[in-house]
Amino acid sequence: MFPLYDESAKSLKPPYLTILLIFINVLIFGFTFFSGNFEEIVLEYGTIPNQILKGGGLLTLLTSTFLHAGFLHLIGNMWFLWLFGDNLEHSLGKIRFIIFYLLVGIIASIINVYMAPFEHMDIPTIGASGAISGLLGGYVILFPRNKIRAFMMIYFRPILFYVPAYIYVGVWFLYQLLYAGTPTSVAYMAHIGGFIGGMILILLLRKKKIRKD
Repeated sequence: MFPLYDESAKSLKPPYLTILLIFINVLIFGFTFFSGNFEEIVLEYGTIPNQILKGGGLLTLLTSTFLHAGFLHLIGNMWFLWLFGDNLEHSLGKIRFIIFYLLVGIIASIINVYMAPFEHMDIPTIGASGAISGLLGGYVILFPRNKIRAFMMIYFRPILFYVPAYIYVGVWFLYQLLYAGTPTSVAYMAHIGGFIGGMILILLLRKKKIRKD
C-alpha cells in the first residue's frame, strides 16, 4: 500500500523544517552520488556496527541518516517524510520536531548496531528510513484516525482507497516484523527500533493540551 496523502487538517503555515530536511537530504545525495567518491563517503559516514561497538565513529549514528544508496531509496524516504512529517511539525512545533527527528534517527541506528546479523557487522548502514519509521510511530500515536489515501496494484489493476492511519501503519509495522531477520540489504531492525522509539519519544515531546473552562 503506497500512501498518496492524508486527509488531516492542514496548517496554513508551510512545514518549513520538513521542507528543509528534504532539501538537505537531496543536496547531500546529489553531492555524494555524483562526487565520484561515493563508496569512500559511505565508509566514512555510514554506521558500521563493529566500529560503534569498539567506541569509534559515534557521530555516524547521525550522519548515516542523511546518506542514501540510490534514487529510489531517496525518493521513497523523502515522500514519507513529506507525507507524515508536516503533521508532526505542526503538532510538536519546530524545536520539538527537529529534536524528535534527529533522536529517532539515532535510536534507530543504535538498535541496528546491536541487532545487526554477524555477517553485516562490518558493512556500513545508511538511509533516513530509521528516522522516517520514528515519524510513523509518532504519527500513529497523535493521529491514529487520520485517513490515508493509498494505492496498490491487484492483478495489474490500480486500486485507490482510504484506510485509517492505525491500520496503515499497523500493516507497515507487521511487514517489518515479518521480514526482520531475513537475508536482505534492508535494515529492518532499524525500522522497528525507530518506530518504537518514535512512539515512546512522542509521548515525552508532545505539547500538553490545556483545557479551558
